[in-house]
Amino acid sequence: MSDADDAFIRQSFDLIDGLDGLSDPLDVQKSIFDLVARCGFSYFAITRLPQPGERIGPNLLLSVWPEGWLSHYDRVGHYRHDPVVHHCLRTTEPFAWSEVPHAPDAAPQARRVMEEAREHGMGAGYCVPVHDAGGFQGGISLAGERVEMTPRVRRAIHLLGLYAWSAATRTTARQPKMLVGPKPSAGSKPPAGRLLSARERDVLAFAAQGRTREETADLLGVSVETVSTHLRNARSKIGTRNTTHTVIEALRLREIVL
Repeated sequence: MSDADDAFIRQSFDLIDGLDGLSDPLDVQKSIFDLVARCGFSYFAITRLPQPGERIGPNLLLSVWPEGWLSHYDRVGHYRHDPVVHHCLRTTEPFAWSEVPHAPDAAPQARRVMEEAREHGMGAGYCVPVHDAGGFQGGISLAGERVEMTPRVRRAIHLLGLYAWSAATRTTARQPKMLVGPKPSAGSKPPAGRLLSARERDVLAFAAQGRTREETADLLGVSVETVSTHLRNARSKIGTRNTTHTVIEALRLREIVL
């Protein structure tokens, strides 16, 4: 047993105890990153795993990822071929990226994903798969140029990853019910960790109830044009083509609830 391992394990348990007291997702993100950086991890992400054909961006809960990597990853469709994602869907056990069983010669797209990840400073990584109570699959993925972990540290990161997932989902949780209040001030931004603004969630929640745009406008005290703008912005953010699809995705992403 090394002193360094013992120190990291103690710090992991201290962080696990401290996560319950955090309410800001950025505080959760910083606390986790400050600790795992001591193992050589320069990046990490906590994300739900999208369905095939979807983008990973809207499903991210917390992330410290290389600049430009996420937009590139989504733009070229890496998610469909990422061997780390595929393995995460098949197991509940944590694993190093190097332990993912795939044949590079038989999967050039998978090889490209890993090669380009390495070019972005992610030559090694570790993943903790998660299957939550709602049936959503997700994971905590950590990466760096070079990573060194003893078996004891790996177990500590496994445990930390499960608690980090809970903290991420809690602090980025959507409102438990639709709130209809005063019109948000001009230029207001959605709270940290949320994809949609409060008004965008409101109009989608009314759409989910079968309300027309005119009815929604009357209930919110805004114009029909404003309702249409909020719906259009929500479609753009989630990456959907129509209101029905946007409502379905907003429910799946827990932006709104019925």
